[in-house]
Amino acid sequence: MTSLAKRITTAVVALPLLFIVIFFLPQMNHLAFACVAIVACLFGVIEMNDMVGRKGKVSRVTYLAPLLMLFHFIVLYNDLPRTFTYYLFVLLAAMVMIIQIFKGEADGFETSIDIASRSLLVLVYPGLLSTFLIDLLFLEHSTSHILLFLALVFGSDTFAYFSGMAFGRNNKGVVKVSPNKSVAGFVGGTLIPGFLGLGAFMIWPEIFGSGALGGFILGFVTAVAGTLGDLLESTIKRSAGVKDSGFIIPGRGGILDSIDSLLVACPFFIMVLKLMEAA
Repeated sequence: MTSLAKRITTAVVALPLLFIVIFFLPQMNHLAFACVAIVACLFGVIEMNDMVGRKGKVSRVTYLAPLLMLFHFIVLYNDLPRTFTYYLFVLLAAMVMIIQIFKGEADGFETSIDIASRSLLVLVYPGLLSTFLIDLLFLEHSTSHILLFLALVFGSDTFAYFSGMAFGRNNKGVVKVSPNKSVAGFVGGTLIPGFLGLGAFMIWPEIFGSGALGGFILGFVTAVAGTLGDLLESTIKRSAGVKDSGFIIPGRGGILDSIDSLLVACPFFIMVLKLMEAA
């Protein structure tokens, strides 16, 4: 089976299951989706540790990063200040550095900065960034917003792929970290989600709010951020010398290979929504 066939098969199986979890199990602020996201974050942390660990040691504290998502859900569910989650992040980051105070002498503190830097990277990506997926679950009309967000990000990936296949043969290699990506793919993968956002705001203004321009901006910004998320992971993989973050998903590689765009796009999706509400 070719890689494309595996990707299609995975999408045909996984996307309907994901839709069922989101649409039919919205109880307790989408607890079922939160559990799926937390498990994905756990695997993402393991994969990230494996990649980053190729360049040197990583603190075991990083394996606690999925607690950020779990804790964030508990905080929001109990209507507590979301800053509590950032306190937990600071605590984990402090633990990474405190450990080096006592263990760094083993090599004369030669690698303490490197270990701390690699570990903090894992705590942020996927750790802290994944908490924004939990924020989605507590938005008004959360089911619709989750589905729109996923449609924009996954739609961007799909449209970029087919736009690149059709029109990108002579405009590849602009971004060296991912030479197969093309200008045509970027245009298709960002403009079409913009029009998807525009359509959502025009068809369901009672859910997303009025203002077609705002819908286009939401779709476009989310797609651009998702593309940056994909390129970020490509940079990490190239630095680690691996093709995929893992092998758990047929045709796509690891969990991070599937959620890299989501992790970076989600903060921007929520930010644009909040700015539109404020305006």
